[in-house]
Amino acid sequence: MLGPASIVCFVFAAVLCFLIALCFAEAGSRLSGTGGPYVYSRETLGAFMGFEVGWMTWWVRVISWAALANAFSMALANITPPLQGPLAQKTVVTGIVILLAAVNIRGVKTGAGLTNFFTVAKLLPLAVFLSVGVFFVNVQRFTPFAPQGFGAFGETTMVILWAFVGFEVLTIPAGEMKDPLRVVPRALVVVMTVVTVVYLGVHAVAIGTLDGLAGSQNPIAESARAFLGDFGGGLIAVGIVLSIFGTNAGSALTAPRCLFALAEKGQLPAPLARIHPTYKTPWVAILLTAAMTLTLALSGSFEQLIVISVVARFVQYIPTCIAVLVLRHRERMQKSPAPARIRLPLGPLVPLISIVLCIWLLTQVDRWKLAAGAGAFVLGVPFYFCFRRDTSNGRGRMTPDA
Repeated sequence: MLGPASIVCFVFAAVLCFLIALCFAEAGSRLSGTGGPYVYSRETLGAFMGFEVGWMTWWVRVISWAALANAFSMALANITPPLQGPLAQKTVVTGIVILLAAVNIRGVKTGAGLTNFFTVAKLLPLAVFLSVGVFFVNVQRFTPFAPQGFGAFGETTMVILWAFVGFEVLTIPAGEMKDPLRVVPRALVVVMTVVTVVYLGVHAVAIGTLDGLAGSQNPIAESARAFLGDFGGGLIAVGIVLSIFGTNAGSALTAPRCLFALAEKGQLPAPLARIHPTYKTPWVAILLTAAMTLTLALSGSFEQLIVISVVARFVQYIPTCIAVLVLRHRERMQKSPAPARIRLPLGPLVPLISIVLCIWLLTQVDRWKLAAGAGAFVLGVPFYFCFRRDTSNGRGRMTPDA
């Protein structure tokens, strides 16, 4: 889309995510309780937006898992030629979704252990790729820097943003930390800096060592072969497969719990909150999540799914940024439930800039991808009205139409 100039998009995406993460930090320091953006939206924008944010959180995780399942099949096909055909790719996608759903039905400890193992396993290929590849970079491959111009800057950023999203998990418990004023900003700076440096490094090494980067189906493995030979490139390719499998495992573990949480609160059909009698896991939520993931994975491409996932995440990000402004206003009016333990500098500029940039990026997305995100949002409306709670008496009684 952009050539070597795509590095600028990584920097832009990192800055935007850092600004949004700061908004999560301040909101989290004001409102404690589980739910993160669901809680912030419910307390500042009302029950309907709170539900929709929680609903979209599940969809975000489902779409992300579907994209990751496609990514896994692509990476596996790179080292296993018989799996490169369309039917074989769909078989791999189906297999990984069913396998991980079964693992998570068996127990959360099994799913978490699998995720932890592969999280560690993914670090080695990254370290080898960067530490060796930097010595083989040819700076001539960075010219021309922007062969296509910057017309696709927004569209490119929407793709790259998928690599950064998920940072909000770090800031959600800010209000419950012992010393959030010191811990959260430091953690945000360290994590976002390290992630940004790693992404920039990997991308720069790929650009500087691989001709035809834009047309590559597995650029990191192909780049590694250029300076590590077939054996080294194959080793990196295996590491990539392990890495993507681990990320799939993480999505399989967390996505069903979002659906289960809404059902447990009475905001979705009660069967979705059922617990397996033997394994004590939300088996119905796991099965439905896996079914939706498989449907999306088999019907969409990796690039399409990741952009739709980012679009859907803005339903969490924009309301959280607005929540910071609302909570600050309530504090000035002496109506805030608690003072902020983290207060962003520059007054309202950080949340306002974040909101403006998010809206601008949404204008850069294809209409059908926006429609897909909007469709998921609209799909939650009848569930909200069918399962809304009557909180007027303070007891959270279900309304008769439920």
